Amino acid sequence: MADIKLETNKMFRTFKTQKEAIDYIEMHIPEEKRLLYMGFFFGLNYATHQVNETFDLTYKKGKK
Repeated sequence: MADIKLETNKMFRTFKTQKEAIDYIEMHIPEEKRLLYMGFFFGLNYATHQVNETFDLTYKKGKK
């Protein structure tokens, strides 16, 4: 089986932690916050579903 590497899109910011994402969203006005949270979590749920349906996940050595 081939190794698979997921890549991020360079056009968009990649958050390393949930706190970093929330801090970024929270610096916007209320209407923008609602839209950013909605988009962020729709994308997160979509990506999570695709990964869970497609791959058998295991921890990398030393990451558990």
